[in-house]
Amino acid sequence: MGTCTQTTRERILVVDDAPEVRLLLRGVLEAEGYQVDLTACGGEAVAQLANQSADLILLDLDLPDTQGFTLCQKFRQEGFERPIIMLTSHNQVTERTAGLESGADDYIAKPFAPEELVARIRAQLRREKRFAERVEELLAERWERIHEGLALTRQIQQPFGAGATLTGVSTAVRHLPVGRIGGDFFLLEECGPDTFTVIIGDTMGKGVGASLVMAWTLATLHRLAHELDSPAQILQRANHELGPDLEGVGIFVAAFCGVFHRKSGRFTYSTAGCEPPILIRSNPHGRRHQRLMTKGMPIGILADFEYEEATVEPSPADRLFCYTDGLIESVDADQQPQLLRSLYRLLLESMQRPVDSQPDLLMQRLRLLTNNQLFLSDDLTFLLLEFPERVLPA
Repeated sequence: MGTCTQTTRERILVVDDAPEVRLLLRGVLEAEGYQVDLTACGGEAVAQLANQSADLILLDLDLPDTQGFTLCQKFRQEGFERPIIMLTSHNQVTERTAGLESGADDYIAKPFAPEELVARIRAQLRREKRFAERVEELLAERWERIHEGLALTRQIQQPFGAGATLTGVSTAVRHLPVGRIGGDFFLLEECGPDTFTVIIGDTMGKGVGASLVMAWTLATLHRLAHELDSPAQILQRANHELGPDLEGVGIFVAAFCGVFHRKSGRFTYSTAGCEPPILIRSNPHGRRHQRLMTKGMPIGILADFEYEEATVEPSPADRLFCYTDGLIESVDADQQPQLLRSLYRLLLESMQRPVDSQPDLLMQRLRLLTNNQLFLSDDLTFLLLEFPERVLPA
């Protein structure tokens, strides 16, 4: 076997009850530059995969607590889509066929030559890489079509600029992308003589692919916001139109959509698997904050999902704070409840601040409260607005 030339270390999960086989595989694979996790039975493999994902699985057919066929089917049913290579000492057509039908991508008979095993692993990982590259190409093609038809250059290059304004409404937006381009998006749009629409969202992915999906999604939501005044219907139509293609590339979109009716003072909203925005009341009496949450899945997961909507009646000077999940994911899971409590308190304490300066103050104080432990592993977007006075009938 040649010297490893990998620039990234893919992780391989080995599931085999024979200690000597596990040790052999570890030696061979680590020599090739792979990270290796060893498990001896189906239960250990399930637990390991729940704790640490893998780029490829080597799965023995005969395990002490289950059959490799059954375990392979379980992995596939639970959403594992990376390559699985079956290891079998039964070199019979029926068992090889059963392994492939259960979801395995390849098989190799024991005893095997290490060179052949490594070659098969490389072939499977190359296929995965080529598939990912093809997805990027398809998304790039989609981007070009959207760009030409809807002139998205301005929207994508300046989605977080000063142009995010609504008549008579104080707003502020802050965006902290992890890379040069991100997957977060927002829309503040006058969609009728007496209504405006608020949308914030996050594509579940990073890099160019997520950014292209963001552009595509933003264009669709922009159009639907002008066609419909029901947030649930906007999300439902977006899910219907975008869902099949999103599912095909394995990227989903979490979003919040709200419509404010200036005459009635009602704010109707619907969520699609996103962090629920926080309504902060200006009246010091009674409950001061409310999370605006409805039942909803991210766009692209379930084609026929029916989104719910709810309505609140904010008073003038009440504020709406929207944020993407980059905020919650910036601290460890055990710190997230405390982060939310701190966020509520800071929002209330800073209500006298001008809207435009409140997001910067929030980030500054959150960093202090966490001893500068906020670590952005995902794009983070804040959107803050202050509800206006109602428009009285003429």
